[in-house]
Amino acid sequence: MITKSDLSSPNSWVSEVTDSKISPFSDKLMLNHIVILISAAVGYLGAGLSVSQRRDLAVEYGKMLAQVGLYAEDGAELLIKNGWLEQPPMAENRDKLAKE
Repeated sequence: MITKSDLSSPNSWVSEVTDSKISPFSDKLMLNHIVILISAAVGYLGAGLSVSQRRDLAVEYGKMLAQVGLYAEDGAELLIKNGWLEQPPMAENRDKLAKE
């Protein structure tokens, strides 16, 4: 019906499905993506907690934050175990620089 009306129709997903048994994405990429999503979830829960005026919801947000925090810890441990966690850029040691 959309095509007959000369309107643009969404792409078909048929071409996206393959019979490949090999993942198109690496485990490193997928785990990093999951950890980033978990970080976003913690931020959203914290934002919800900060604006909630109901005590019962604050308790639930606290429980969810604890659960998501444990899940985030598992993800970080997997990244460390596989050597995929990169150290972020660090600030220079100003005391050491001053002595030089």
